[in-house]
Amino acid sequence: MKKDYMEACMNATRQRIIQVIMRKKEATSAEIGEELQDIPRASLYRHIKVLLDAEIITVVKEAFKRGSMEKTYAIATQMPYDDTNEEYNRMIQSALMGLQGEFHRYFNGEDPDPIRDLLTVGSASLMMNDEETMEFIKAYGELIQKYMPNKPAEGRKVRKVTFVISPNEY
Repeated sequence: MKKDYMEACMNATRQRIIQVIMRKKEATSAEIGEELQDIPRASLYRHIKVLLDAEIITVVKEAFKRGSMEKTYAIATQMPYDDTNEEYNRMIQSALMGLQGEFHRYFNGEDPDPIRDLLTVGSASLMMNDEETMEFIKAYGELIQKYMPNKPAEGRKVRKVTFVISPNEY
């Protein structure tokens, strides 16, 4: 796996950029900026560069516009990691460590208040066959898609939702 892949993916701002590109299929930095108006332009360009360097997104078009090169981005068709158990394990461990770090920063930051911030954690062991599991994943994806188009507005905060399905037999 590319060293920077998981680090790039675990950042909340970059996740939002990825989601915009996924939803639109292709997007310029200006289009991404229109969707994510709460992110300063310089930060947006920096995060896009990190995603490019980690090969999570790719440039699919370039065109001159108002005297400068405008790039159109899409999600890379091939992820920069091998499809092996070792790589999956590394990705999962990296993701879990990233979450642990986020909670550590939250609880050691200014004025953490889990009730006010609606911090929620849950776990359920469900009896599902593979078909039911795929239906569950599809329904979860549809629920996430419902809220992905939300733009910054008063009272809205970026809220990270993490989803893991794991075997319960070990």
